[in-house]
Amino acid sequence: MHLKSGLQPLMLFASGFWNTAVLSGESLSDNSRFINNTTLGGKLRTVYYDVHNTVKDSTSGAWTGGLSLDLRSGLGEMVGIGASLYSAVKLYMPEENTNSYQLLNNANEGFSKLGQAYVEVKLPSTYEDRSLSFKAGRQNLRTGLISGSSSRTVPSNWNGYNLKGTIENLEIGFALVDQMSLRNQAGFHSLMNFSGEKIDYIIGAEAIYTLQFSKERELQLKYRNAFAKEFLKAHNGDILFTTYAGQNLKINLGGSYYQTQKSGRLWQGAGWDGSPLFDDKASVINLRGGLAAGSWHFRAGVSHFKAPSSVKASGNAYTPPGAYYYDFGANTHGYWDINTSGSAEDMLYDGETAWMMGVTYHFSEFWLKGLKAGYSFHYGSGMKVSTPGGQKIAVAEQEHDIHLVYAFPKTVLEGLKFKLKYGLYRNDKALRKAIHKEENDLRVWLDYDFRIF
Repeated sequence: MHLKSGLQPLMLFASGFWNTAVLSGESLSDNSRFINNTTLGGKLRTVYYDVHNTVKDSTSGAWTGGLSLDLRSGLGEMVGIGASLYSAVKLYMPEENTNSYQLLNNANEGFSKLGQAYVEVKLPSTYEDRSLSFKAGRQNLRTGLISGSSSRTVPSNWNGYNLKGTIENLEIGFALVDQMSLRNQAGFHSLMNFSGEKIDYIIGAEAIYTLQFSKERELQLKYRNAFAKEFLKAHNGDILFTTYAGQNLKINLGGSYYQTQKSGRLWQGAGWDGSPLFDDKASVINLRGGLAAGSWHFRAGVSHFKAPSSVKASGNAYTPPGAYYYDFGANTHGYWDINTSGSAEDMLYDGETAWMMGVTYHFSEFWLKGLKAGYSFHYGSGMKVSTPGGQKIAVAEQEHDIHLVYAFPKTVLEGLKFKLKYGLYRNDKALRKAIHKEENDLRVWLDYDFRIF
């Protein structure tokens, strides 16, 4: 496929677009429409991460600043171009920190990149209850099980094609990608497995249908998939029922079944440093529920994982259980929304049953309006660690998570938003020996969204 990282088609399109506008008899009108349909905005961000592994007594993280500039232009409703420039700078990083936790590049320095550069064709808005959009080039993309990350200084980006559409209550999507720029990379790179072998492409698709029984009740059905050539193929199914009981009471109940399996020689059953993933197939079933009562939001969930692995640790070491793997290459991001995962640890080991209970309070007082504060507890058990002598030991893990979000009032600082997450992850001794991890995980963001024109 290789779109030359999305630049060639964008340059060709932009050149043709400009020449057409200049040479046509209606050049003044066309150029005026082009200018009128141009927007420039972006985001200023500062991020602070302090992730301390108490087992290794090592700390990762830094304090960084980020800038995103987003340009959009079009001739009429149907055709347009877009580009985004991202830049990350190091503000402070203690010398003893092992790395920046992907807030900076691998050398723990700042960088810049042209993360988006695409051509877009859309269906005119005159079509009621229908929409269609096709993008080609570098872009922020979340379609099917192909996903991205925006939790670091700058986001990750894909290179490829993306088709999105809606027909009344049905949403559909299809994507094909062959390169990615991770959230700590300046360039775009081919997709790779854990041995450095190339994955030619990933295809992803989705269909989401919402059945509206009444204004108070709806049923949403989701299906997502992805296929990484000669690596993995995965299918996700989800159902969510939502109902209202009175003006201030909202209830939702849902269930999910996710499955991923080997699809070729590039899948080797192990991840970074040879850590066990799964041999041929992994799955998870999840049940969840939520209750919104006025300013209080309660949620709970339970998941059970299967990810059998025959991988053994080398030497005199403990071997962790197999684990569900939701990405589609060593340098990719896959979709994951299982609510029993914590912010510091995913909790997705073979044989593990994970539980989550959480609560969030939305403040409504004038001086605190826009503030959300929440807590969740995550607990997983049932998985087994292998000792150097071959003995199987049942282990458990737990995590306490706190989160704060404050969107500043429009009358004060419109576009400014503060977020904080803190995860306290602990586990049993045998699991600790196998994964060499217990963590105190603090993450803080301050974002300012702006528009120039």
